[in-house]
Amino acid sequence: MVHVKRIELSHFKSFGGTTSIPFLDGFTVVSGPNGSGKSNILDALLFCLGLATSKGMRAERLPDLVNHNHSNNHKTKEASVSVTFDVSDLEDLEDFSRNSPRVTQVAVVDDHRNNGHSSENIPVNQEETPIKGKHLVSNSEWTVTRRLRVTKGGSYSSNYYINGESCNVSQLHEQLNRLRIYPEGYNVVLQGDVTRIISMNSKERRNIIDELAGVAEFDRKIDKTKETLKEVKESEERCEIIQTELKRSLERLATDRIKAEKYQKLKLQIAQKQQWELVLVWRSLQQQVSTLKSKIITGEQEATQLKEQLTNLTQQINQTSNQLEQLNLQVKALGEDEQLTVASKLATQKAQRNQLEQRQQELITLKQQQQQSLETRKKAIAQFEDNLNQLTQETIELENNTIPFLI
Repeated sequence: MVHVKRIELSHFKSFGGTTSIPFLDGFTVVSGPNGSGKSNILDALLFCLGLATSKGMRAERLPDLVNHNHSNNHKTKEASVSVTFDVSDLEDLEDFSRNSPRVTQVAVVDDHRNNGHSSENIPVNQEETPIKGKHLVSNSEWTVTRRLRVTKGGSYSSNYYINGESCNVSQLHEQLNRLRIYPEGYNVVLQGDVTRIISMNSKERRNIIDELAGVAEFDRKIDKTKETLKEVKESEERCEIIQTELKRSLERLATDRIKAEKYQKLKLQIAQKQQWELVLVWRSLQQQVSTLKSKIITGEQEATQLKEQLTNLTQQINQTSNQLEQLNLQVKALGEDEQLTVASKLATQKAQRNQLEQRQQELITLKQQQQQSLETRKKAIAQFEDNLNQLTQETIELENNTIPFLI
Protein backbone atom coordinates (compact mmCIF):
# COMPACT_ATOMS: atom_id res chain seq x y z
CA MET A 1 0.00 0.00 0.00
CA VAL A 2 1.32 3.45 -0.93
CA HIS A 3 2.09 5.50 2.21
CA VAL A 4 4.21 8.43 3.39
CA LYS A 5 7.64 7.11 4.33
CA ARG A 6 9.21 10.27 5.76
CA ILE A 7 8.99 14.06 5.83
CA GLU A 8 12.09 16.23 5.76
CA LEU A 9 11.72 19.86 6.94
CA SER A 10 14.30 22.62 6.57
CA HIS A 11 13.70 26.02 8.24
CA PHE A 12 9.94 25.49 8.07
CA LYS A 13 7.92 27.30 10.75
CA SER A 14 9.16 26.08 14.16
CA PHE A 15 11.71 23.65 12.67
CA GLY A 16 15.15 25.28 12.53
CA GLY A 17 17.82 23.55 10.49
CA THR A 18 16.93 20.25 8.80
CA THR A 19 14.70 17.67 10.49
CA SER A 20 13.74 14.27 9.08
CA ILE A 21 10.63 12.60 10.50
CA PRO A 22 10.13 8.90 9.57
CA PHE A 23 6.68 7.34 9.23
CA LEU A 24 6.33 3.61 9.74
CA ASP A 25 4.11 1.34 7.69
CA GLY A 26 0.76 1.23 9.45
CA PHE A 27 -0.25 3.69 12.17
CA THR A 28 2.21 6.36 13.37
CA VAL A 29 1.46 8.72 16.26
CA VAL A 30 3.36 11.96 16.87
CA SER A 31 2.93 13.12 20.45
CA GLY A 32 4.35 15.99 22.46
CA PRO A 33 3.43 19.00 24.59
CA ASN A 34 1.52 21.98 23.29
CA GLY A 35 3.64 24.20 21.05
CA SER A 36 6.17 21.49 20.26
CA GLY A 37 5.33 21.65 16.52
CA LYS A 38 3.04 18.65 16.01
CA SER A 39 0.59 20.64 13.86
CA ASN A 40 3.48 22.11 11.89
CA ILE A 41 4.25 18.61 10.59
CA LEU A 42 0.76 18.46 9.11
CA ASP A 43 1.18 22.00 7.75
CA ALA A 44 4.46 20.91 6.14
CA LEU A 45 2.65 18.02 4.44
CA LEU A 46 -0.04 20.40 3.11
CA PHE A 47 2.62 22.91 2.04
CA CYS A 48 4.73 20.38 0.16
CA LEU A 49 1.84 18.72 -1.69
CA GLY A 50 0.08 22.03 -2.47
CA LEU A 51 -3.09 20.91 -0.72
CA ALA A 52 -3.82 24.17 1.11
CA THR A 53 -3.29 27.93 0.94
CA SER A 54 -1.15 29.93 3.35
CA LYS A 55 -4.18 30.64 5.56
CA GLY A 56 -4.97 26.92 5.63
CA MET A 57 -1.51 26.46 7.11
CA ARG A 58 -2.19 29.15 9.75
CA ALA A 59 -0.12 31.87 8.08
CA GLU A 60 -1.09 35.17 6.47
CA ARG A 61 1.57 34.94 3.76
CA LEU A 62 3.86 32.25 2.43
CA PRO A 63 7.02 34.07 3.65
CA ASP A 64 5.63 33.67 7.19
CA LEU A 65 6.29 29.92 6.86
CA VAL A 66 10.07 30.49 6.82
CA ASN A 67 11.87 30.13 10.15
CA HIS A 68 13.79 33.41 10.49
CA ASN A 69 15.28 32.63 13.91
CA HIS A 70 17.65 29.93 12.72
CA SER A 71 18.34 31.30 9.23
CA ASN A 72 21.63 32.99 8.34
CA ASN A 73 22.07 36.63 7.41
CA HIS A 74 22.24 36.07 3.65
CA LYS A 75 20.09 38.15 1.32
CA THR A 76 17.89 35.14 0.56
CA LYS A 77 16.15 33.01 3.18
CA GLU A 78 14.90 29.57 2.29
CA ALA A 79 12.57 26.90 3.61
CA SER A 80 11.91 23.53 2.05
CA VAL A 81 9.84 20.43 2.74
CA SER A 82 10.29 17.01 1.13
CA VAL A 83 7.70 14.22 1.38
CA THR A 84 8.81 10.74 0.37
CA PHE A 85 6.23 8.08 -0.55
CA ASP A 86 6.76 4.35 -0.54
CA VAL A 87 5.40 3.26 -3.94
CA SER A 88 6.86 -0.24 -4.00
CA ASP A 89 3.33 -1.73 -4.07
CA LEU A 90 2.24 0.46 -7.01
CA GLU A 91 1.41 -1.74 -10.02
CA ASP A 92 2.43 0.75 -12.76
CA LEU A 93 5.56 1.86 -10.95
CA GLU A 94 7.75 2.17 -14.05
CA ASP A 95 5.15 4.19 -15.95
CA PHE A 96 4.57 6.34 -12.88
CA SER A 97 8.30 7.08 -12.58
CA ARG A 98 8.62 8.01 -16.27
CA ASN A 99 5.86 10.64 -16.04
CA SER A 100 7.90 13.09 -13.96
CA PRO A 101 7.35 16.47 -15.69
CA ARG A 102 10.05 18.94 -16.67
CA VAL A 103 8.95 22.59 -16.66
CA THR A 104 10.46 25.98 -15.97
CA GLN A 105 10.02 27.54 -12.55
CA VAL A 106 7.55 30.30 -11.70
CA ALA A 107 8.24 32.79 -8.93
CA VAL A 108 5.54 34.51 -6.89
CA VAL A 109 6.34 38.04 -5.71
CA ASP A 110 4.52 39.30 -2.66
CA ASP A 111 4.06 43.08 -2.38
CA HIS A 112 4.88 43.83 1.28
CA ARG A 113 3.60 47.40 0.82
CA ASN A 114 -0.01 46.16 0.68
CA ASN A 115 0.11 44.41 4.05
CA GLY A 116 1.12 41.16 2.37
CA HIS A 117 -2.27 40.46 0.77
CA SER A 118 -1.45 40.91 -2.93
CA SER A 119 0.98 38.96 -5.07
CA GLU A 120 2.04 38.69 -8.70
CA ASN A 121 4.03 36.27 -10.83
CA ILE A 122 7.50 37.42 -11.92
CA PRO A 123 10.48 35.55 -13.36
CA VAL A 124 13.32 34.80 -10.96
CA ASN A 125 16.85 35.43 -12.20
CA GLN A 126 18.39 33.12 -9.63
CA GLU A 127 19.10 29.71 -11.12
CA GLU A 128 17.46 26.75 -9.40
CA THR A 129 19.43 23.62 -8.70
CA PRO A 130 17.59 20.26 -8.94
CA ILE A 131 17.10 18.50 -5.64
CA LYS A 132 19.48 15.55 -5.37
CA GLY A 133 19.58 13.74 -2.05
CA LYS A 134 20.36 10.37 -0.65
CA HIS A 135 16.67 9.43 -0.46
CA LEU A 136 16.01 9.72 -4.23
CA VAL A 137 18.03 6.78 -5.46
CA SER A 138 15.46 4.03 -4.96
CA ASN A 139 12.80 3.33 -7.59
CA SER A 140 10.43 2.26 -4.80
CA GLU A 141 10.41 5.82 -3.43
CA TRP A 142 8.67 8.84 -4.91
CA THR A 143 9.68 12.21 -3.47
CA VAL A 144 7.93 15.57 -3.73
CA THR A 145 9.82 18.70 -2.67
CA ARG A 146 8.72 22.29 -2.34
CA ARG A 147 11.25 25.05 -1.87
CA LEU A 148 10.34 28.58 -0.74
CA ARG A 149 12.86 31.42 -1.10
CA VAL A 150 12.32 34.89 0.38
CA THR A 151 14.48 37.95 -0.38
CA LYS A 152 15.01 40.98 1.81
CA GLY A 153 12.90 43.03 -0.61
CA GLY A 154 9.82 40.97 0.25
CA SER A 155 9.59 38.97 -2.97
CA TYR A 156 9.55 35.21 -2.85
CA SER A 157 9.67 32.24 -5.19
CA SER A 158 8.01 28.88 -4.68
CA ASN A 159 9.12 25.82 -6.66
CA TYR A 160 7.88 22.23 -6.82
CA TYR A 161 10.04 19.20 -7.62
CA ILE A 162 9.20 15.56 -8.32
CA ASN A 163 12.19 13.28 -7.82
CA GLY A 164 14.47 16.30 -8.26
CA GLU A 165 12.85 17.53 -11.49
CA SER A 166 11.01 20.87 -11.41
CA CYS A 167 7.28 20.94 -12.12
CA ASN A 168 4.23 23.13 -11.55
CA VAL A 169 1.38 22.54 -9.12
CA SER A 170 -0.98 21.28 -11.85
CA GLN A 171 1.45 18.57 -12.89
CA LEU A 172 2.02 17.69 -9.25
CA HIS A 173 -1.71 17.28 -8.59
CA GLU A 174 -2.03 15.21 -11.73
CA GLN A 175 0.54 12.76 -10.35
CA LEU A 176 -1.04 12.86 -6.88
CA ASN A 177 -4.41 11.98 -8.38
CA ARG A 178 -2.89 8.69 -9.53
CA LEU A 179 -2.15 8.02 -5.87
CA ARG A 180 -5.72 9.08 -4.98
CA ILE A 181 -4.51 12.17 -3.18
CA TYR A 182 -6.80 15.11 -3.94
CA PRO A 183 -6.66 18.75 -2.75
CA GLU A 184 -10.36 18.60 -1.87
CA GLY A 185 -10.18 15.03 -0.54
CA TYR A 186 -9.82 13.59 2.99
CA ASN A 187 -6.31 12.18 2.76
CA VAL A 188 -5.41 14.75 5.42
CA VAL A 189 -7.86 15.32 8.30
CA LEU A 190 -7.29 18.69 9.94
CA GLN A 191 -8.22 19.88 13.41
CA GLY A 192 -11.98 20.26 13.63
CA ASP A 193 -12.67 17.95 10.69
CA VAL A 194 -13.64 15.05 12.99
CA THR A 195 -16.27 17.14 14.73
CA ARG A 196 -17.56 18.38 11.41
CA ILE A 197 -17.73 14.81 10.01
CA ILE A 198 -19.66 13.63 13.06
CA SER A 199 -22.25 16.37 12.53
CA MET A 200 -22.68 15.51 8.84
CA ASN A 201 -25.81 13.88 7.46
CA SER A 202 -25.78 10.54 5.67
CA LYS A 203 -25.48 12.04 2.21
CA GLU A 204 -22.43 14.11 3.14
CA ARG A 205 -20.80 11.06 4.77
CA ARG A 206 -21.51 9.06 1.63
CA ASN A 207 -19.67 11.74 -0.36
CA ILE A 208 -16.65 11.33 1.93
CA ILE A 209 -16.69 7.56 1.42
CA ASP A 210 -16.93 8.08 -2.34
CA GLU A 211 -13.93 10.42 -2.18
CA LEU A 212 -11.87 7.91 -0.20
CA ALA A 213 -12.89 5.03 -2.46
CA GLY A 214 -12.15 7.02 -5.62
CA VAL A 215 -15.77 6.82 -6.80
CA ALA A 216 -16.18 10.60 -6.63
CA GLU A 217 -13.44 10.97 -9.20
CA PHE A 218 -15.47 8.87 -11.61
CA ASP A 219 -18.56 10.93 -10.77
CA ARG A 220 -16.64 14.09 -11.59
CA LYS A 221 -15.49 12.54 -14.84
CA ILE A 222 -19.08 11.52 -15.63
CA ASP A 223 -20.31 15.04 -14.89
CA LYS A 224 -17.53 16.49 -17.00
CA THR A 225 -18.39 14.07 -19.80
CA LYS A 226 -22.06 15.05 -19.54
CA GLU A 227 -21.11 18.71 -19.75
CA THR A 228 -18.94 17.95 -22.76
CA LEU A 229 -21.79 15.96 -24.32
CA LYS A 230 -24.17 18.85 -23.67
CA GLU A 231 -21.75 21.25 -25.31
CA VAL A 232 -21.40 18.88 -28.26
CA LYS A 233 -25.20 18.66 -28.61
CA GLU A 234 -25.51 22.43 -28.44
CA SER A 235 -22.76 22.73 -31.02
CA GLU A 236 -24.55 20.13 -33.16
CA GLU A 237 -27.79 22.11 -32.92
CA ARG A 238 -25.98 25.27 -33.91
CA CYS A 239 -24.38 23.44 -36.81
CA GLU A 240 -27.79 22.13 -37.91
CA ILE A 241 -29.20 25.65 -37.81
CA ILE A 242 -26.24 26.89 -39.82
CA GLN A 243 -26.67 23.98 -42.25
CA THR A 244 -30.37 24.84 -42.70
CA GLU A 245 -29.52 28.46 -43.35
CA LEU A 246 -26.81 27.42 -45.80
CA LYS A 247 -29.27 25.17 -47.65
CA ARG A 248 -31.74 28.05 -47.93
CA SER A 249 -28.98 30.33 -49.07
CA LEU A 250 -27.88 27.70 -51.60
CA GLU A 251 -31.42 27.47 -52.98
CA ARG A 252 -31.62 31.24 -53.25
CA LEU A 253 -28.24 31.34 -54.96
CA ALA A 254 -29.32 28.62 -57.40
CA THR A 255 -32.45 30.64 -58.30
CA ASP A 256 -30.39 33.79 -58.63
CA ARG A 257 -27.92 31.90 -60.82
CA ILE A 258 -30.69 30.82 -63.20
CA LYS A 259 -32.01 34.39 -63.34
CA ALA A 260 -28.51 35.76 -63.91
CA GLU A 261 -27.85 33.29 -66.74
CA LYS A 262 -31.18 34.19 -68.35
CA TYR A 263 -30.40 37.87 -67.94
CA GLN A 264 -26.97 37.45 -69.55
CA LYS A 265 -28.51 35.50 -72.42
CA LEU A 266 -31.20 38.13 -73.05
CA LYS A 267 -28.64 40.89 -72.74
CA LEU A 268 -26.49 39.17 -75.37
CA GLN A 269 -29.49 38.79 -77.69
CA ILE A 270 -30.41 42.46 -77.25
CA ALA A 271 -26.83 43.48 -77.97
CA GLN A 272 -26.78 41.38 -81.15
CA LYS A 273 -30.12 42.80 -82.32
CA GLN A 274 -28.98 46.33 -81.55
CA GLN A 275 -25.87 45.65 -83.60
CA TRP A 276 -27.95 44.42 -86.55
CA GLU A 277 -30.26 47.42 -86.18
CA LEU A 278 -27.29 49.77 -86.33
CA VAL A 279 -25.99 47.96 -89.40
CA LEU A 280 -29.36 48.35 -91.16
CA VAL A 281 -29.59 52.03 -90.22
CA TRP A 282 -26.04 52.54 -91.43
CA ARG A 283 -26.84 50.92 -94.77
CA SER A 284 -30.00 53.03 -95.13
CA LEU A 285 -28.06 56.20 -94.45
CA GLN A 286 -25.41 55.12 -96.95
CA GLN A 287 -28.11 54.75 -99.59
CA GLN A 288 -29.61 58.13 -98.70
CA VAL A 289 -26.18 59.77 -98.91
CA SER A 290 -25.59 58.18 -102.32
CA THR A 291 -29.01 59.36 -103.54
CA LEU A 292 -28.41 62.91 -102.28
CA LYS A 293 -24.97 63.00 -103.88
CA SER A 294 -26.56 61.95 -107.20
CA LYS A 295 -29.20 64.66 -106.84
CA ILE A 296 -26.50 67.23 -106.07
CA ILE A 297 -24.60 66.25 -109.20
CA THR A 298 -27.81 66.48 -111.25
CA GLY A 299 -28.68 69.85 -109.68
CA GLU A 300 -25.22 71.19 -110.40
CA GLN A 301 -25.57 70.07 -114.02
CA GLU A 302 -29.01 71.73 -114.27
CA ALA A 303 -27.63 74.90 -112.68
CA THR A 304 -24.83 74.93 -115.25
CA GLN A 305 -27.33 74.52 -118.07
CA LEU A 306 -29.55 77.28 -116.68
CA LYS A 307 -26.54 79.52 -116.35
CA GLU A 308 -25.69 78.90 -119.99
CA GLN A 309 -29.32 79.57 -120.99
CA LEU A 310 -29.30 82.76 -118.96
CA THR A 311 -26.11 83.85 -120.67
CA ASN A 312 -27.63 83.17 -124.08
CA LEU A 313 -30.82 85.05 -123.19
CA THR A 314 -28.80 87.98 -121.96
CA GLN A 315 -26.93 88.05 -125.23
CA GLN A 316 -30.23 87.84 -127.16
CA ILE A 317 -31.67 90.69 -125.10
CA ASN A 318 -28.63 92.80 -125.80
CA GLN A 319 -28.88 92.01 -129.51
CA THR A 320 -32.60 92.81 -129.51
CA SER A 321 -31.97 96.06 -127.66
CA ASN A 322 -29.36 97.03 -130.23
CA GLN A 323 -31.72 96.16 -133.06
CA LEU A 324 -34.47 98.18 -131.37
CA GLU A 325 -32.28 101.22 -131.14
CA GLN A 326 -31.32 100.87 -134.78
CA LEU A 327 -35.00 100.56 -135.73
CA ASN A 328 -35.83 103.69 -133.77
CA LEU A 329 -33.18 105.54 -135.69
CA GLN A 330 -34.51 104.16 -138.98
CA VAL A 331 -38.08 105.16 -138.04
CA LYS A 332 -37.03 108.68 -137.54
CA ALA A 333 -35.46 108.71 -140.98
CA LEU A 334 -38.32 106.98 -142.89
CA GLY A 335 -41.81 107.99 -143.90
CA GLU A 336 -45.17 107.11 -142.44
CA ASP A 337 -45.61 103.80 -144.25
CA GLU A 338 -42.22 102.73 -143.43
CA GLN A 339 -42.72 104.00 -139.88
CA LEU A 340 -45.77 101.80 -139.52
CA THR A 341 -43.81 98.85 -140.80
CA VAL A 342 -40.96 99.66 -138.53
CA ALA A 343 -43.39 100.28 -135.63
CA SER A 344 -44.89 96.88 -136.22
CA LYS A 345 -41.47 95.31 -136.23
CA LEU A 346 -40.61 97.38 -133.17
CA ALA A 347 -43.67 96.13 -131.32
CA THR A 348 -42.78 92.62 -132.28
CA GLN A 349 -39.24 93.16 -131.06
CA LYS A 350 -40.54 94.64 -127.78
CA ALA A 351 -42.83 91.68 -127.27
CA GLN A 352 -39.95 89.32 -127.91
CA ARG A 353 -37.78 91.34 -125.55
CA ASN A 354 -40.45 91.22 -122.86
CA GLN A 355 -40.75 87.48 -123.31
CA LEU A 356 -37.00 87.13 -123.11
CA GLU A 357 -36.85 89.32 -120.00
CA GLN A 358 -39.66 87.30 -118.43
CA ARG A 359 -37.82 84.09 -119.31
CA GLN A 360 -34.65 85.60 -117.90
CA GLN A 361 -36.43 86.40 -114.65
CA GLU A 362 -37.84 82.89 -114.47
CA LEU A 363 -34.37 81.43 -115.05
CA ILE A 364 -32.92 83.66 -112.33
CA THR A 365 -35.64 82.55 -109.91
CA LEU A 366 -35.11 78.91 -110.87
CA LYS A 367 -31.37 79.35 -110.44
CA GLN A 368 -31.88 80.75 -106.95
CA GLN A 369 -34.21 77.88 -106.10
CA GLN A 370 -31.67 75.37 -107.42
CA GLN A 371 -28.93 77.01 -105.36
CA GLN A 372 -31.12 76.92 -102.23
CA SER A 373 -31.98 73.26 -102.88
CA LEU A 374 -28.29 72.55 -103.44
CA GLU A 375 -27.33 74.17 -100.13
CA THR A 376 -30.11 72.26 -98.35
CA ARG A 377 -28.92 68.97 -99.80
CA LYS A 378 -25.31 69.72 -98.85
CA LYS A 379 -26.43 70.37 -95.27
CA ALA A 380 -28.47 67.15 -95.30
CA ILE A 381 -25.44 65.24 -96.60
CA ALA A 382 -23.28 66.72 -93.83
CA GLN A 383 -25.92 65.74 -91.27
CA PHE A 384 -26.14 62.23 -92.73
CA GLU A 385 -22.36 61.91 -92.65
CA ASP A 386 -22.33 62.96 -88.98
CA ASN A 387 -25.05 60.42 -88.20
CA LEU A 388 -23.13 57.82 -90.18
CA ASN A 389 -19.93 58.47 -88.24
CA GLN A 390 -21.85 58.30 -84.96
CA LEU A 391 -23.48 55.01 -85.94
CA THR A 392 -20.10 53.64 -86.98
CA GLN A 393 -18.66 54.55 -83.56
CA GLU A 394 -21.65 53.00 -81.77
CA THR A 395 -21.25 49.85 -83.86
CA ILE A 396 -17.59 49.57 -82.87
CA GLU A 397 -18.43 50.07 -79.17
CA LEU A 398 -21.26 47.56 -79.38
CA GLU A 399 -18.95 44.99 -80.97
CA ASN A 400 -16.39 45.55 -78.21
CA ASN A 401 -19.09 45.13 -75.55
CA THR A 402 -20.51 42.05 -77.24
CA ILE A 403 -17.20 40.12 -77.37
CA PRO A 404 -17.10 39.34 -73.57
CA PHE A 405 -20.64 37.92 -73.73
CA LEU A 406 -19.71 35.69 -76.64
CA ILE A 407 -16.67 34.42 -74.73
